[in-house]
Amino acid sequence: MKKIYNQIKYLGYYQIIGGIVGILFMIYNVFDQLTSNRFFLFSLAVFFGLCVFSIYSGILLIRKRYLIGLNFSLFVQAVQILSFALLGYIFNYAIGIYVRLTIELTNDTIAGIDFGFVNWDLSRSANPDLIEVNFNIVAIVLLSLIFKLKEQIAKERNKINATE
Repeated sequence: MKKIYNQIKYLGYYQIIGGIVGILFMIYNVFDQLTSNRFFLFSLAVFFGLCVFSIYSGILLIRKRYLIGLNFSLFVQAVQILSFALLGYIFNYAIGIYVRLTIELTNDTIAGIDFGFVNWDLSRSANPDLIEVNFNIVAIVLLSLIFKLKEQIAKERNKINATE
């Protein structure tokens, strides 16, 4: 069981570090692109909120509030699974490490791999002809891990409740 709790603790640190790096990334880009564009400011507010949510879920996991922390981590990872460019809109969000399977469907079908650390783009009025879908493999793996951890904690709690 100790292995499970160590995995949760590491997940917590990953969430916190990803959120902090995301906020630093945002601050760096704000000074580079600061405008009075309301949509840009909305985009930054959404990204900041997701980074703070990631940090908070990591803190919950480290403080041994496992179920609520795992539920919050589940949300953070689920939002990162899919990114896209479609009809002139772009949604691209990743906190922490990402490895994405990329499929571009604009003129030909082109598949590729994209990887990095922290990425954010929420924009409109991009190229309306661009059609691209990305699947974050790291987020899918972490989501699977979170479901397994939740299941193992539920089993442990059922054992404890059965003995009482």
